[in-house]
Amino acid sequence: MSDKFQISLRNKRITTRILFVVFACVTIIFVFTLIMSIRYVYSSVAQQQRHELITRAEYIQSYLRSLYYWDVTLTSNQSSGLAIDLRDLSIDMQQDLHVYSLEGELLASSSPQLFDGGILSRSMSVNKPFFSDDHIALCYEQIQNQPYLIAYLPFHNGAFVPIGYIAVPYFLSEQTRNAEVQALLMRLIPAYLIALILSLAFSYLATRSITSPITMLTDKMRRFEMGAKENHIDYPYHDELGALVERYNILVDQVEESAEKLANAEREGAWRTMARQIAHEINNPLTPMKLSVQKLQLKYGTDQFDAYFEKTTKMLIAEIDNLAHIAQSFSTFAKQPEVVTTEVDVAEKLSNVITLQRENDEQIPVRYVGPDSGVIVRADKEQISQVFVNIIRNALQASPTDIIVVLNAAFSDREVQISISDDGTGIPEDIQPRIFRPNFTTKSNGNGLGLAISKHIVEASGGRIEFDTSSKGTTFFVYLRKQVS
Repeated sequence: MSDKFQISLRNKRITTRILFVVFACVTIIFVFTLIMSIRYVYSSVAQQQRHELITRAEYIQSYLRSLYYWDVTLTSNQSSGLAIDLRDLSIDMQQDLHVYSLEGELLASSSPQLFDGGILSRSMSVNKPFFSDDHIALCYEQIQNQPYLIAYLPFHNGAFVPIGYIAVPYFLSEQTRNAEVQALLMRLIPAYLIALILSLAFSYLATRSITSPITMLTDKMRRFEMGAKENHIDYPYHDELGALVERYNILVDQVEESAEKLANAEREGAWRTMARQIAHEINNPLTPMKLSVQKLQLKYGTDQFDAYFEKTTKMLIAEIDNLAHIAQSFSTFAKQPEVVTTEVDVAEKLSNVITLQRENDEQIPVRYVGPDSGVIVRADKEQISQVFVNIIRNALQASPTDIIVVLNAAFSDREVQISISDDGTGIPEDIQPRIFRPNFTTKSNGNGLGLAISKHIVEASGGRIEFDTSSKGTTFFVYLRKQVS
């Protein structure tokens, strides 16, 4: 239970955790202080009652000493007169009184019925009380399991010679103690509740102030876009969070610098690859064209020249057209504009593309499953349609009967999924790793740039593109980021 609670608490927001800790600390302090205050009240009331008992006992001791100033001893013959004196004094003091002989036997009491009924013993509970420097002994005794406090004092005559013992019982008042505790609670609880509310309010404000840079940092990282000016965080204070924010800003600069270097390296690599591809594509028809021209020169002036001239010129024109097509394709790839992400209704874009692609030369139906609009993602508004066109055209060339396009807007909290499936023979395993290369194609009239361009557009928009293939067909998956509101 404790481990589950700790895991659950650690999964909460920092603001919630700090408020919980503050509330727990204030509550513990409140309960501890309340318990100590109640204990203090009980102790204070008991101390006050003990002081009152001592004051009464000393007055009774002084009064009885004045009555028996000249007596040397107390005997049983004096018990009746002593009982009358104790009863009169008890009425005035509202206090029970007992007098014992030096041997510890009862001589007289203001309440003799307690002894006659056997409620109290006629012998002292202690044979000889221990007196401290103030000549008074306090101890607890019981009547029918009910504790009470009793004071023992020596009974002096005028010469301060002890002639007996005086016992002054005092029954502790629970009512008094409970009333004091209740009064304390009435004073403390409202004050503590106000302090608790103020502590929570102050803690909430302080926590919001402390965690606001962390929230800002999280939001900035969530919305981070390469090259954006608002990637940096402005935090004016030089505390621990300030050091964290400063380090974040440095890392942003380093990431952007590294990304720029990587982009330059990728561009250089792409141009080298393109140059090799152009050289390869142009070099292939040049050799047969040269041989054809040379052979045409050899046949010049012969009877076969006219027939061979017509045949050769047709072949040369076809090869020149092919070279022009290759040059145009690579020109289009080289002029591919930079991807600029913005809010795009991908459902509307996809629906428009499918409407156009349904009228295809292959007469293959293109079915669509998904909404016609209302799915907002981050992508390039102008180029995202090209991604769908390229993939659907490849599917049309590979599929004999059917194309299925599915838009899954509820794929995850952060992404939508677009799947484009054909029912062709699939992509052979040996060429699957090269499917997105700019210079790779399996078609005789293709240049291998469609999927490469599509992959570039999707990944530059913060998404990803994958495929799954088998002998029953191929499905391309395009994942695009949802627009965070």
